[in-house]
Amino acid sequence: MDARRNDVNPQKYYVKKLCKIIYFMGLGDCWYERTEQSRMQKILYAIWATLINSFIILNTINELLAFLRTDLSVKEKNDSIQFRFAHPCLCGKYIFLVLQKHRIRALFERLLEASRSVYTVFEVEKRSVWQAKLCCLVLAASSYCTLLFTVVDAIVGYFTQGIKIRTEVVLYPTPAHSGLLINLLRLLIEVHWWCIVTNMILVDCLSSVAMVYVAHKLMIVKLYFQNLRQKVISNIGKKSDLEIQKEYEMDFITGVKLHKDALWCAKNIQYALGNVYSIQVFESITLLGMCMVKMAKIDINLTFILANGLYLVCVVIITGVYFSSAGNITYEAYEVHNAMFHSGWELAHLSPASRAVVLVAIQRSQVPVFLTAFGVVVLSHNNFISVVRASYSFFAVTY
Repeated sequence: MDARRNDVNPQKYYVKKLCKIIYFMGLGDCWYERTEQSRMQKILYAIWATLINSFIILNTINELLAFLRTDLSVKEKNDSIQFRFAHPCLCGKYIFLVLQKHRIRALFERLLEASRSVYTVFEVEKRSVWQAKLCCLVLAASSYCTLLFTVVDAIVGYFTQGIKIRTEVVLYPTPAHSGLLINLLRLLIEVHWWCIVTNMILVDCLSSVAMVYVAHKLMIVKLYFQNLRQKVISNIGKKSDLEIQKEYEMDFITGVKLHKDALWCAKNIQYALGNVYSIQVFESITLLGMCMVKMAKIDINLTFILANGLYLVCVVIITGVYFSSAGNITYEAYEVHNAMFHSGWELAHLSPASRAVVLVAIQRSQVPVFLTAFGVVVLSHNNFISVVRASYSFFAVTY
């Protein structure tokens, strides 16, 4: 029944790599294992983190103040409004990541280490890593394709309308400013968007990976109880009733502990990363509506359709990854209840006291497990459609 593989931990390896990239982007250390660093390394990293985060935040403020300009075109005004909603949300995601680092460390330490020595299924772990990589690939590809086509749209605008190439609308510099230093500043502003989106992708990847791993952790608990029934059946006729009873009681208690550990992880995802989910839901409803307003009001061309359409698709994909991954947690938690009920307790000739323990455990497993945004919006497969509909309602009211 037991598929123990403690020599390799593919989940841990992948999360460690992801946390290392987050560290190099200046967002701090989210990994739970201590890394020895010299005093000079700590000082240099503190300087780098201060520089990159100051650059991102100051340029975001520069975008927020763009409404003070009087020379904006219609397209620039619409882009400015969109950026004033989008980019503070992106900053908010990784700011919450920085603030919740201690909880994120505790979450991954228990998720990856706590019960793995007791029971695991290596094939399920590998499948979870594959699914996590797929989610990250989709998030990165959709985001960077959107940025690429936005740059292409800006280049086309330069050749067709004479508008200086820009992807972000800022207070300073304006098209009237010129010079080598001004052009260098414009280049840094273009780099800013790629940096802020990279940070967003890393936060979204870490969040989705945590949800994927928790769903597969619950799947392993389900398989444990399913295999427990097979073990009881195989022991009938080979062992005495008393031996079967004692062995089942010990195995069932182990399963309850595995279930408790998985529920702790699901609960603490909400504490550690719940603010990120909430920002994503707010961002989805507002930005999808704004993109539809832009397409309805502005004279469009092929590159604009591609850039804005990919932006819409990107926001939908990011939101869909969150809702789908969280919905899988709810589904797998429900499946544990069925597996626990059919774990073979009726074949093990349990005492009344042991049956009472089984009954309490089954009742506990029936409590729904779900993640929420703002403590109200349940992240599920069905509610993903509701969020998309709310975005269209926002567009209909605005337009």
